[in-house]
Amino acid sequence: MELNTIDSGQPITQNYHGGIKCGICRKEFKKGASIYQKGLSFGVVCEECYNNNSPDDLELMANLFMAFGGYFGMRSDSEYSLYKVLKTLTSGDNGNGSILELNINLLHQALLHGVCPHQFRQGLKLLID
Repeated sequence: MELNTIDSGQPITQNYHGGIKCGICRKEFKKGASIYQKGLSFGVVCEECYNNNSPDDLELMANLFMAFGGYFGMRSDSEYSLYKVLKTLTSGDNGNGSILELNINLLHQALLHGVCPHQFRQGLKLLID
């Protein structure tokens, strides 16, 4: 995946870039943006998302949001517990779906609540170890 920074640190004028939002968190651009491309996929992300996530995580997040909707941090539910979500994933009672389906669903829910993919993996690793 190729990542390129554009307009780094430069204010983006409202006339030229009005209405452009980050493909991950949906914040409007106030200054620099980054673009990523893999194959035919192309996306624009804000500096915060670019700096806090790996290229692979950006691609994963964009694909999950395209498939299931939403955006990073759209739900600010104080009742959300990553520990409880990960405990569900590691328990033997996973319902009728496969572990992969459950993992994708729980990761998508975590992203909607503002949990980065690397935080999700770290929490899962801690529960498994």
